[in-house]
Amino acid sequence: MTSRSFRIFATKEDLLSIFLDFQHNTKIHYFKCGRMYNLIETSDITKDTLFGINIKGNHTNNQWLICHNDTIPLKRKNNMCLDKIIFFLDQELNESSVVINIGGVYEDNALFPTEISTIWYEDTESKELYTMLKKSCKKYTTCTQNGYLIGKNAFSCKMHYRFCTINIDSPPMYDLKFK
Repeated sequence: MTSRSFRIFATKEDLLSIFLDFQHNTKIHYFKCGRMYNLIETSDITKDTLFGINIKGNHTNNQWLICHNDTIPLKRKNNMCLDKIIFFLDQELNESSVVINIGGVYEDNALFPTEISTIWYEDTESKELYTMLKKSCKKYTTCTQNGYLIGKNAFSCKMHYRFCTINIDSPPMYDLKFK
């Protein structure tokens, strides 16, 4: 199992450009990750009400599994709850997938990176999705700073936002600095 990941600081405007480009070039659908009662699915992630908004002030914000249109993800039952059927959706059981953890703006003063990753890089479909999404990201990137891609709009707002690499409560000395 080979994994790959990259991070991009991107505002909602940057993310809209990236994901509309990606969705235009690839027939995919997104599934909300985590513990839930019902499977949440969309073919256009930009329509999600929390798209590009970070509500928690950390990296565990808004995670989605990306699969090709003909793939139905496998999910794990959670046996802890006896009165209702709860399941957990993640990438472990879904070899032909990529996970995105959408970052974005937190309380109009901080920006968190969006992380794109896969633990199944050796899988042909997973590698294809990952590569296509990375190409869409690079198309709307101004530069790379300390390993982070920087979206065009995010770069123009670099004086307005803290570029948080850990969480909102971490000291600003850990934020991404521009040379």
